[in-house]
Amino acid sequence: MERGFLRAELLERETAEETRRFFRAVVFESVKHGCSRVLVHVRSSKTLFTVERFGVLESFKKLASDPAHRIALLGDTVELGMSHDYVVLLARQQGITLRNFRNESEAIEWVSDRRKPEDRRSQSEVTLGAASERRQSQRRKSPDARLTRRP
Repeated sequence: MERGFLRAELLERETAEETRRFFRAVVFESVKHGCSRVLVHVRSSKTLFTVERFGVLESFKKLASDPAHRIALLGDTVELGMSHDYVVLLARQQGITLRNFRNESEAIEWVSDRRKPEDRRSQSEVTLGAASERRQSQRRKSPDARLTRRP
């Protein structure tokens, strides 16, 4: 455990079985500590492009049973980053909050962030959203107003 999240480091992974054991251990530790925020740092390992065979998504689904879950992936090579992008795509299709990072400090900041998604929006996003909602509301009222006015 580290600053409100579980740090899991996978070093020199070679086989599918090593990957399965690693992720089983990650899920076990997550449950043990009651923490569904996980940073997975992969180093000196082979890339994952056959995710189903390695059991990665099944492990992430178990972590994702907590709505507040966040899983950050971090790799030490461009190739690992590419395979992590693929894993992220598959995970998001199943409702898993997973992101790939190339920078450890950004991964830690994201996985540690406890604010709700709507609280993380920037002030400009909030202002633009409110302005857009006002315009839509005015558009809806305009046609009705013309229909009720009769000469």
